[in-house]
Amino acid sequence: MSYKNPDRTIHERVEDLLKQMTVEEKVGQVNQHLYGWKAYEKDKTGFRLTDYFKEHVRWGQGMGALYGLFRADPWSKVNHLNGIPAEDSWKVANDIQDYVMNHSRLGIPVLLAEECPHGHQGLGSISYPTNIGRGNSFNTSLIEETSRLMAEELAAKGVHLALVSSLDLSRDPRWGRTEECYGEDPYVAAAFNRSIIAGFQGDMINDRQAFVHQTVAEIGRKPNQLGVVLKHCIAQGDGLGGHNSGAVTIGEREFMEIYYPLLKSAKNTAGIMAAYNDIDGVPCHTNHQLFQKQLRTAIGYQGIVIADGTALDRLKPIYGSDERAAGKALQAGIDLSLWDRTYLTIENGLKQGVIQMETLDQAVYRILSLKFMLGLFDCPFTEKPETNYKERIYSYQKGNQKMAAESMTLLKNEGLLPLTDSGEKLAVIGPNAHALYNQLGDYTAPQTDEQLDKTIFTSVKQAFFRSQVAYSQGCDVRDEKNQETLIENAVELAEKSDKIILVLGGSSARNFDMEFFANGAVSSKGVNMDSGENVDVASLSLGGKQLELLARLKATEKPIITILVQGRPHDIETVCQHSAAVISAWYPGQEGGPALAQILTGTVNPSGKLSISYPRSSGQLPVYHYQRDIAMNENYYDLSGAPLFPFGYGESFTTFSYEKLTVPNPEVTQQALKEGKKLQVEVTVKNTGQFTGKETALLFVKLHGGDVIQRKQLLRGFEKVELSPDQAERIGFKLGFEELAYCNSQGSFELADQVTIRINELEQLISFENS
Repeated sequence: MSYKNPDRTIHERVEDLLKQMTVEEKVGQVNQHLYGWKAYEKDKTGFRLTDYFKEHVRWGQGMGALYGLFRADPWSKVNHLNGIPAEDSWKVANDIQDYVMNHSRLGIPVLLAEECPHGHQGLGSISYPTNIGRGNSFNTSLIEETSRLMAEELAAKGVHLALVSSLDLSRDPRWGRTEECYGEDPYVAAAFNRSIIAGFQGDMINDRQAFVHQTVAEIGRKPNQLGVVLKHCIAQGDGLGGHNSGAVTIGEREFMEIYYPLLKSAKNTAGIMAAYNDIDGVPCHTNHQLFQKQLRTAIGYQGIVIADGTALDRLKPIYGSDERAAGKALQAGIDLSLWDRTYLTIENGLKQGVIQMETLDQAVYRILSLKFMLGLFDCPFTEKPETNYKERIYSYQKGNQKMAAESMTLLKNEGLLPLTDSGEKLAVIGPNAHALYNQLGDYTAPQTDEQLDKTIFTSVKQAFFRSQVAYSQGCDVRDEKNQETLIENAVELAEKSDKIILVLGGSSARNFDMEFFANGAVSSKGVNMDSGENVDVASLSLGGKQLELLARLKATEKPIITILVQGRPHDIETVCQHSAAVISAWYPGQEGGPALAQILTGTVNPSGKLSISYPRSSGQLPVYHYQRDIAMNENYYDLSGAPLFPFGYGESFTTFSYEKLTVPNPEVTQQALKEGKKLQVEVTVKNTGQFTGKETALLFVKLHGGDVIQRKQLLRGFEKVELSPDQAERIGFKLGFEELAYCNSQGSFELADQVTIRINELEQLISFENS
């Protein structure tokens, strides 16, 4: 049979296989119906496959994909007692694969997909900083490196697809999933998308040739590479009122200028997950214009599109039946379901005539193509990891700690930092000071005892071993009951200390007593969980008694260093007024404690810059930096319209100067730019301080002219450099058609007449000739 011949192209193998498949087998391939953690049970002898799993294999005469086989968290109720240890994952993956292939008439393997928003959500896994912090790093090479480490970890476990949040933009930080965004800027997110794809997939899918017209050997997948599924498509962060899955009212020009370039950056990913929201009334999951016309036809996307969890079941009230909903989703290009009932009705839809076989075949073709590309037909099983597997995975924490340090942003420093270990009494106080789960963000697996000991307090105590370091909780994140004793204990400790390290913020930590919706979102919120999926807020104020605690500590007149552990910006004007230094650590991951201690001691110079405009309060939203430059009064009667800290803000222990902004080829014409010529921009950055430090140069453009209102500014380049004291470096940028064009009133891209280029406080105006 041709589909078993590795010398044939993937297209030839898939075409041959499709001809031999029954309707039932095809329907089985587009379904990812099961909760993966229910596919096995643990007993004294090991792991056994459940009837729940076997029955679905029988129903689909095989299986398209299985999500979350290794998922461990309060929703799945999987922990260290009943879950799969990291070192045993490959065995269970092989058992699953062996059963599926042996119960598939044609021996079709199954895709194993796992959640990986900031590291694998499985036992014994590395948990990195959440995206909102990683966006502050502005370090594409570090994003690629940590993505490669995640891929290696997952591949060793037998995983084929990693689900990674990277297509969402935080345009309203009231949204609970703000922590999953790299920030508000599409240019940053697009750059990180390319780094993520390179880290996970290498060059498996590229612009040179469609992968289906190659053989598996020509694609050359390496054992430590796997497919990455980027989510969510698209504009989920634009929900009205900051509501999760809320209505999105963006128009065509907003889509084309902000989200279309972001989609283009995802062109070579193996998969994209559709978003829950609509776009101007059309659900993303049935949006033919979005997936078929824009993503596949205009952009040339080659991968699969996956539904979000139970999202397809939300379509029945719109289209009248599950069968019609399934037909609409297949027509829109949704290839693979997730936990829903809707795609289980496809065979009925074919009989009713509301689904066409050609549409189903297209989805099955894409899924089978991906399985061939990833080598599952030729090498379906995972080899036993090396004997030093645990040690190798643990070595990834070095990169994790570097990522955590570069994610942190110094917002204020009155000369108090860095601290010296001089034998002083340091009081580490706050609800996030000694609670590791509060550092990790949503979508986090149960942690080991060793991991739980890496809190901010324990890390500070180890780093300042000559000093007397003590801890007091101070208050809870949100709970307002029974807080007075906690506050009094903290004040008592502060009065006996020389300096206060106050760790405030929010928490996305779930617990096993919570209740959840069928898609895993929290339905009964814990009192101290104020961020994460389905945890949106109306106010950005710090919760509970945190501000009261701050006021009481301020009254002791001891210097306060405030650390903000958070998944979204909070209202921190009072925090900044009462603190001598303020650091936003976001959710810094397992190595956040040691990374923060390195910054406090000065071992590491903070280099983060805000990838999100930091608002003063929710009352002034939105404040994202690339709004249209419309004539209006930006200030309110009772509040400034400007953010508290602008996009790109971040202090350092050293200082930097910018000099000699030049454009070597200002004579470039519009025609030349359309033909691929680049406008060159150069600037010199110099370290004028006393510490070695990293600085990110941000290049903004302001477009002039045209028949629409242009935006206030657009980020069109960034470069991070490390400089020693007195060292200078010349940095170069290139601006082409895409960086200098806007979407005109007819919906097509057109070059601006003029552009103002700004780096730091340096500006230059360039006019383009029309010939």
